[in-house]
Amino acid sequence: MLASEPGASLPSRISVEKVVARMKAGEPMTVLDARSPKDWTESPLKVRGDIRIDRDRLHSDPSWPKDRLTVVYCT
Repeated sequence: MLASEPGASLPSRISVEKVVARMKAGEPMTVLDARSPKDWTESPLKVRGDIRIDRDRLHSDPSWPKDRLTVVYCT
């Protein structure tokens, strides 16, 4: 997974365990799901409230909060 902390200029990697721990702690974050349409459709696992994005046309949306952790995940 790639993550970007508020104010960071470059993304960094973060483990699934760390993301889950931060979610359980109630930390607000933006989760971007960049899995392929096939992988997303076939998966029974979804992150509640995530934002689906096309990984081939990845761009930053000005509406996404900038004051919280942003996590991008794909397969």
